[in-house]
Amino acid sequence: MDLKKNDLKWKVSDILGFEVFNQNGYRLGILSDVISTGSNDIWVVKYYNEEILIPALKNVIKEVNIARKKIFVVLPKEYDDIYGQVKSADDTFEYNGYFVYED
Repeated sequence: MDLKKNDLKWKVSDILGFEVFNQNGYRLGILSDVISTGSNDIWVVKYYNEEILIPALKNVIKEVNIARKKIFVVLPKEYDDIYGQVKSADDTFEYNGYFVYED
């Protein structure tokens, strides 16, 4: 899937490992995988042993910042019903079996 945001063209493989933040500024984790469903992709955001599935839709994905390696999303209100109140990930992340520590 190729998307164009902020006049930059990127592929999903380019953004794996980016940090993901919600509309309240909470860091949700790291984009670790993409599930292709046919209609739209589902992005898998992981932190520790938990994961959040986020639909890759224009009304959800608000910004992909290539330079800062960050993704900003607006989660639908139903996410509280599915996942409970969204927790902010702390400074330790796991990506493809490796732990990533923030400076």
